[in-house]
Amino acid sequence: MRQLKPDASEIKQFLDTLAEQDWVKRTERRWWPMFVFHYTDIHNAISILQEGYLYSRKYAEENEILGVSSGSSSVLAGTSASIKDKVRLYFRPKTPTQYYAEGILSEKNLLTRPAYKDVHCPTPVFFLFDASEILALVDCEFSDGNLASSRAQTFSTAEDLKHLPWNEIYHTGHINKHQRDSIVFHRNAEVVFPEKLNLNNLQYIYCRSGAERETLFHLLSPELINQYYNKIVSTTKNTLFFREHTFIETARLDFGKVILSFSPDTESPGPFSLKVEYIFGGKQKVIEKENFRIESPYNFSIPAPTSNYAIQVFLDEHLVYANEYQSSKVPF
Repeated sequence: MRQLKPDASEIKQFLDTLAEQDWVKRTERRWWPMFVFHYTDIHNAISILQEGYLYSRKYAEENEILGVSSGSSSVLAGTSASIKDKVRLYFRPKTPTQYYAEGILSEKNLLTRPAYKDVHCPTPVFFLFDASEILALVDCEFSDGNLASSRAQTFSTAEDLKHLPWNEIYHTGHINKHQRDSIVFHRNAEVVFPEKLNLNNLQYIYCRSGAERETLFHLLSPELINQYYNKIVSTTKNTLFFREHTFIETARLDFGKVILSFSPDTESPGPFSLKVEYIFGGKQKVIEKENFRIESPYNFSIPAPTSNYAIQVFLDEHLVYANEYQSSKVPF
């Protein structure tokens, strides 16, 4: 069990004070001081819940439990080994790093993007931890900016926390070109731990849509669903996710028919390679469509209608939906 810092109560007091400041309290940031944030692809989220820990990149790679890497290879190449050995969280959602990674981007989108072509978190899931509990742990450190940068500094005390550049860490909206480098750097301020962090202080697990919440539940074991059911929620608001690229908002499974509603405002409409796998009666069938462009809703029929089937939907080999249909009708 991790010990607390001697100034743990002062840390909590500062976070309460930060939340009450008008520029925080009267904006979308009003709840940010309550949490520290970690986002990852849904496959990694499953592993995190199975293991009961967030792990550092180094640990996850060495133990082959990093399913999807959403980091930039060029940025990681310049990141020190000591940082790769840390569990990394953020003070806020919607960081510049997340902006480049979030959502399904077609190969064409990635090729035409000017930077970070290999940064990709197709189906993000957010873990929200209690900030006052996390920051009070004795081995918790935090930075004033992106730890991939050599100019980032790390700190640990309540006094240090008070003197972070919160106006830039919590900055929202348009960035003046003269302030861009500084604000982007500070928006990526981090909270870090050595090697691993348990989930004792996990408050919420947020999915980007109802369909992605269904997918998470489908992929989890019954034991983990029972353990985390009340913490797994979805949001249709832009408070955690940018929601600019392709994802499935809702999915309707019926007897012999599936209706998928994609995000209508996507900036990445394709073309994609669409693949639908469904299993019924012990048999697996596949529907494939090349050069698929997003249309919402997208309907397709199950060629062999059945009252019970499992389905997985992929875009460019990225899982975007999974669930099971069971008819509630009875024959008598």
